[in-house]
Amino acid sequence: MNGTGTGRKGELTQHMKKTGIFIADDHPILREGIKSAFSKNPDIAVVGESDDGAGALKAISALKPDIIIMDITMPGLNGIAATRRVVDENPDAKVIILSMHRDPSYAIDAFRAGALAYVLKESAVEDLLKAVEKVKSGSKYASPAVADELLNGVVDVIKRDRNGHDPYDLLSKREKEILKLVANGATSREVAEKLYISVSTVKSHRNNIMKKLKVNDMASLVKVAIRKGLVVAD
Repeated sequence: MNGTGTGRKGELTQHMKKTGIFIADDHPILREGIKSAFSKNPDIAVVGESDDGAGALKAISALKPDIIIMDITMPGLNGIAATRRVVDENPDAKVIILSMHRDPSYAIDAFRAGALAYVLKESAVEDLLKAVEKVKSGSKYASPAVADELLNGVVDVIKRDRNGHDPYDLLSKREKEILKLVANGATSREVAEKLYISVSTVKSHRNNIMKKLKVNDMASLVKVAIRKGLVVAD
């Protein structure tokens, strides 16, 4: 199904005082559930819906809703890629990613793409309504389970140095440069080409970075980069 609106621009005008919501999800039952929940809120109007990413992009461009609720897994174009496209075309777009994935790495990808909220499908409707209220004002939101994981990761990084110093300060200028590139998705080969060094040197630097920051995996490394403002939306 291509993206559709529940009415023409005249209807959007009729709902001017309401928050216009667009829903992109390939499960019709879930879309109906969301619409039913929102129908009880006089301040919200669902102005359109789509069951695939490409259709969503086309409809969003035409309808210009206030908030987009985007499923992370859709045929053709997934929610992360679609969000990146939406935000590229409209930097003020407010996107809520709806996902079944509790792994915080998915939330990190969503926020990097420009989403303002990450809500688990298993969460109660109240959680989604809370996300809508948050993003309306430009704030960010994540379902409690995911938020806890993200927060715990950041706190763990802060507490790793028993002397109270930030381990990030132990990194050399080159190591900070490599951390930023890696955290933003660059491969070792891409980093090597950009900095005119060998791939083995990049890997050596990355190992030293992980030792200094006292992290054991990429997800933890990215969390440090996020805390330092090194991760940017593509």
